[in-house]
Order: sequence, then structure tokens, then C-alpha cells
Amino acid sequence: MTDILYVEDNPDDVEVFSRLLNKLERPLQYTILTSGSDAIRYLSAEGLEARPTTSLPKLVLLDINLTGISGIDVLRWARTDERTRLLPIIAYSTSDNPSDIRQAYEAGANAYLVKPGSYPETGALLRRLCHFWLDDNAQIASP
Repeated sequence: MTDILYVEDNPDDVEVFSRLLNKLERPLQYTILTSGSDAIRYLSAEGLEARPTTSLPKLVLLDINLTGISGIDVLRWARTDERTRLLPIIAYSTSDNPSDIRQAYEAGANAYLVKPGSYPETGALLRRLCHFWLDDNAQIASP
């Protein structure tokens, strides 16, 4: 089972995420997708990215400024789909613009995190995120 689905189109951010998650004290399974359309196919268990018997990830970390189908559009879709409407989805962006934050929450984000500016800060944020959302947060069993 995938613990985290990370949807990000910036290869540098993907590399940092992968390196930092691999350094965590606990093993995590994660999947990285680079577009909103891939995320929707994966979460709806369509296409080659997922199988119908595949369970949902425990957490989605979603860049809101994706090319093509935006992270906001993915959020809106996820909150209208029975399979994903209760799935924890965290908006993860470089933007600290109040309008972007409001838009993400209105679309159904469970939280909004601004990407830190340094490698150590990003590592600390990801540790806290994993600890809360994967360890402490009570979750509904996925379909």
C-alpha cells in the first residue's frame, strides 16, 4: 500500500522529496506523479497508473500549480468522487498568497503547507507531516 501519493511537476522538488523521505526513520511507500490528469487516473483506479483493486494512499501531497489540470482541479474532482471524497489531501505549494490558500481550502484541502526554502526545513516539515498524518491521525479504511 502506498503511504503517500506526491503530485508534483517540478523535478527538483521531486528529487528533494524522494531523498528526504528515504532518510526518514521509518520505511514509507510513496508514489510520485507529475500531472493532475495522472493523479485523477491513479486515484480513480483507471489506466496503467493503478489497478481497480489498488487501495488509496493514506495521504496525498498535492502541488496546486500543476501544468494542465491544476492541483485545485484535482482537489475539486477528488471531493466529488465517492472513492476519494474523504481522502486526506494536503495542498503543498511555494505560494503563500492568501488567495491560493483560500482557493485550496474551498476546493477541499485538509491542510495547506508552504514549501520551505531550505533542505533542512523541508526535511523537518516532511517528518512532522508524516508523523501527524500517517501515525497520529485516525483514518478511515480505504475502499
